[in-house]
Amino acid sequence: MTDHATAPQPGPEPHDQAPAVTPVTPADDANPWAAITIDDPQPDAGQATAPFAPPEPTESPQEQAARRRRAAVRWSCAVLVFAIAGTGTALAVTAPERTDIPGLATANDGRYTFPPLTLPPLPSGKAAPDLKDNSKGLHQADLRYLLLPAPKEAGGSVNPPVFPSPTAPTATASAPASASAAPSDTAPATPGASASATAAPAASAAPGATAPANWVGCEAMGSELQNPARLHGLLLQNVCRAATVREWTASDGTSTRIRLLRFGSPNEARETYFRGRTDLQLKAAPDAKMASGDGWDTVAGIEVTRKDSQETAGKGVPTTRVAFVSASDVVAVVTMTNPRGVPATAFRQVVTLQCDLLA
Repeated sequence: MTDHATAPQPGPEPHDQAPAVTPVTPADDANPWAAITIDDPQPDAGQATAPFAPPEPTESPQEQAARRRRAAVRWSCAVLVFAIAGTGTALAVTAPERTDIPGLATANDGRYTFPPLTLPPLPSGKAAPDLKDNSKGLHQADLRYLLLPAPKEAGGSVNPPVFPSPTAPTATASAPASASAAPSDTAPATPGASASATAAPAASAAPGATAPANWVGCEAMGSELQNPARLHGLLLQNVCRAATVREWTASDGTSTRIRLLRFGSPNEARETYFRGRTDLQLKAAPDAKMASGDGWDTVAGIEVTRKDSQETAGKGVPTTRVAFVSASDVVAVVTMTNPRGVPATAFRQVVTLQCDLLA
């Protein structure tokens, strides 16, 4: 048998390869789709043409300079607006009083509003007292003007007082002494030596001057004491030359009374101070005892003794507070009462300011 060679059979064509299509020459011009084949080459993505971009406009140097000037003007205006706003805000905050700005007002802690403290003028040829030297510690000014004025909360003025022109103390050291050397129970010394000694300053008061406090007798304080006989005995041993008083009631209901007693010498005043702070008991606070706690910072030559009533109100606040003050030849007694309790801050303020006037 003769072996016949078999011709190789063609393998199966892959499905992903399309059979080549021979381009057909269009036989009829009326059929435009005849020239389109499925294997027409497509444009390469890397050779795609860029989109059309219009040319950038160019500015002349004059236009660039004008644009820079406009930008500088805009920034200058913005800075100016912020500066004006900041200045206005600062003025709105700093110009008015702090207490008038909502949210910044300090809560009232009981202190009063007093006018600026002003010392009265001294008589011609007289010097201010030197509280460190007993021989030079005499108060020569009008005693009535050494009293603390009433605060605004009690109807007082916040303007500084206007004092009359001083006069030479011709009879202030002798006439009042003869009138008060033998103290009597008559309280105010009206047509006596004390009034005549100060008639000239009162008559020469300038229009609009602050009304001075009243002259009273040295024993006028006895009406406030449980034991006025002890005050009488003190005034018999120590010569009280003059006395004056000022009192007010503030809007918080606290009544304040300040008495000043001037003696013939600092030694007599000091003895009255030491004995009075222990022996004299007020009717408003018969059980008052010396207050404990830290002492107050006072001016050199001023000594203060505080006494508080045992009767309290509210949160244990005393209803009566008393302060005895020694300032050379002057003794001051400050009494503050309030059924709802005397604020400690107001009491300390009143006593401290009165000490400043006497110093």
